[in-house]
Amino acid sequence: MKENRSNTLLLTVIGVATLLVAVIGASFAYFTAKISGSETATTVTVGAGTLAIAYSGGGGALVSTEPLEPITDGTPVISKTFTITGNNSTAAVMPYTIKIVVLGNSFTSNTLKYSLDSTNTGGNGYIVPDKAETGIATGASNITLGTGYFSGVVTSSVHTYILNIYFPDTGVNQDVDKNKEFTAYVETTVEQIYTTTPAP
Repeated sequence: MKENRSNTLLLTVIGVATLLVAVIGASFAYFTAKISGSETATTVTVGAGTLAIAYSGGGGALVSTEPLEPITDGTPVISKTFTITGNNSTAAVMPYTIKIVVLGNSFTSNTLKYSLDSTNTGGNGYIVPDKAETGIATGASNITLGTGYFSGVVTSSVHTYILNIYFPDTGVNQDVDKNKEFTAYVETTVEQIYTTTPAP
């Protein structure tokens, strides 16, 4: 009799624990994955879909092989091309957010500027819109470029981005920004998965 009560109690505890795990799992069915500075984890699996992230130059770091100097003709001093490829066999929406993570910028505020060019090959979902040249503040910062997504059944649809960093020649003495440093990388974060299309 005592053994039956112990077994019943044990089974009840296991049942309640299983139910709690199921409810909590259903209530918080999302995850976050970050790709930053390397391509060691370039494919993110999202339920029945995947997002593959590829950076030119072997990683998300924004680096220049030459010292940064003012340029008069509008040519970027750093350029990073990256693609996000969506594959999905369900109606789910797979959103992602793109940021520039500035670890350090000793240049005078707004001396360096960034722009973003966006292309939606295949026309699926929503891409982060183009960004005109915008100044970068001194110090560390996170610059959110925006959120894009793939929607519904899709095979190898590609969102391509070109992020450019500029050091424009102002026509006046810019010696104050000699020997300064800029350290940053592109971060792509997978957001909560939706079953309906979010507003852009």
